[in-house]
Amino acid sequence: MGKMKKLMALLACTAMVAGSIAGCGSSSDTSAPAPAEPAVSEPAGESAEAGSEAAQGDSQVVSEESGTLRMYGPGLFAAVGENGTTDMITGVTRPGYSELIKRWNELYPNVTLEIEPIPWDNWKAAIQTAALSGDYDILIHGNGNADYSLDLTEYLEKDPEVKNALTFYPYRRNPDNMTEVRPYGLSYTLNPVVCVIDKEILKNYGVELPDSSWSLEDMTKIAESCTGTDPVTGKETYGISMVKASDAYKNYILIGRGMDNEIFEFSPKLSETKVNFDTPKTQEVFDYLAELGKYSSPDYLEGLDLANAYTEDHNLAMIWAEDVYNVYNTIKAAGLEERFMFLPLPKIQEGAHKGITCSNVGDLNICIYKDTEQKDLAWKFLKFLVTDPEVQQWLIDTNSIPANVEAGSLLYDVMPADYADAITEVISTSPEGYNSSASVWYDSTWFGTFQSDIVTEFDQLLKGNATSAEVTKDIQGTVDGYLKSLN
Repeated sequence: MGKMKKLMALLACTAMVAGSIAGCGSSSDTSAPAPAEPAVSEPAGESAEAGSEAAQGDSQVVSEESGTLRMYGPGLFAAVGENGTTDMITGVTRPGYSELIKRWNELYPNVTLEIEPIPWDNWKAAIQTAALSGDYDILIHGNGNADYSLDLTEYLEKDPEVKNALTFYPYRRNPDNMTEVRPYGLSYTLNPVVCVIDKEILKNYGVELPDSSWSLEDMTKIAESCTGTDPVTGKETYGISMVKASDAYKNYILIGRGMDNEIFEFSPKLSETKVNFDTPKTQEVFDYLAELGKYSSPDYLEGLDLANAYTEDHNLAMIWAEDVYNVYNTIKAAGLEERFMFLPLPKIQEGAHKGITCSNVGDLNICIYKDTEQKDLAWKFLKFLVTDPEVQQWLIDTNSIPANVEAGSLLYDVMPADYADAITEVISTSPEGYNSSASVWYDSTWFGTFQSDIVTEFDQLLKGNATSAEVTKDIQGTVDGYLKSLN
C-alpha cells in the first residue's frame, strides 16, 4: 500500500511538469506460445459494479463508455500469459495479464478487452497480416510501422499527462517527409543496455572500479587489464563480451553514438538522403570495436562465451547486457549480488549530447491500427497502460521496467542501487527524440540490407579478414546502390 501511494504521488507530479527527454529500439523479451483463443475481459455486471465502487473509493473516474477493443501481437502479454509464469531456474513468478484486465474493468466496466498474444516467431509478418485484416484496434509491439500504425502526435499534444510521463517513444521517420520523426506508438516497457561488471575480477587484477562518469578509453583499458590469467584464481579471464555477434549492429549503434558519428543527412525524399558511412570517423568506430574484440573470449563470435556467465565460474570482467532485469534475477538467484554491479555504458565523447551515456534503450511498444474506427477508445487503453499506478506496479511485478519515468523509482524496491542506478540513469538521460530506428547516427528501417551488412562485416573484422577501411567502403557501396535503385 505504501509503494502504491508513493507511486501515485510521483505520477501526479509527472502530470504537472514538462517532460524532458525521449529515445527507442527492440526488446529481448521471450514470449510464451499464444493461447488458442484470445483472452476476454469480464463483461459489465456484478464484478464490474464492484470494480466500479472500488475505483470510486480511490477517487478515480469510472467511464460509462462501452464497446470492445481487440488487440494482437507479441511481447509481455505473451511472455507472462493470462495467468502468470514461474521461471524454473530463478524461481521468479510473474503475474499474468488477467490482473491488468481486472484493473481495466474497474475503470471501464463496459469496455471489453480481447487480447490475442502471439510468440516472437515471424511476428513482423503476423502483425502485417493482422493489420491488413482490419480485425484489430491495437497492435502490441506494432514497432511503430507507419504503414499500419497511427501517428500519435495530435493525441500527445492534447494529452500532456501521457507526454510528460514518458521519455521514450517508438519514433519512426515520416515516409512522406523523411526529415520528420513521428511517434507511431507508445513504449510501455524499456530495456536499456548496461555494462555488467565483475567486481571480483577487477579487484584480483588490481583495477579500480569505474563509476558512471567513465569514458570509452577507460573501458578499453579495463578490458585489456583483465584479459589473461587471473593472478588470484589462476583462471583465464577475458575483458569484455559485447552484445552478441549475431546482433553486432547494436555494437555499432552504441559506439557510433558514443563517438557522435552522424552518418545520415535526411532529405524529404529517401532517394535524396545522403549516407556518409565511408569516413575516417566511421573507421574509428570499427577500429574501437576491433580493439575490444582482442579482449573477448575466443568463443564470442560463436555465441558461447556466456556459458558460465553470472555463476561462480564467471570469467568475463565486463558484459554489455540487454535483458537487464533477467540478468539481475540470475545474479540474485546465484547469490552473487555482491560480486556484480551495473553501470551505464561510457559517456558520449563530443557533440550536442556530450556527457550522456551512449547506452541504447530497447522497448516493448504498442500502437493503434491507423484505420480502426475506435481510435479515441484505443488511445485511452494506451494511456491506461503507461500512466495508471496499479499498472506500473504490475509491470514491475512482471520483472519489466516501466517506460513511465517516475515509475522507475519502484526498481529500488526490488533491486539494490548498485543495479537500479544504472537503469534509471540510462532511461532518465536519454535525449529527446533519440531512437536507434530513426536517428542521424543509425536507422534500421529505410536502407535495405544496411543492418545485416554491418553484422556480416563485423564478423570479418573480428576474424581479421577485413580492415575498418574495407568494412566502411563495402557498406557504403551497398547503401549507395540501394538508394540509386529507388530512382
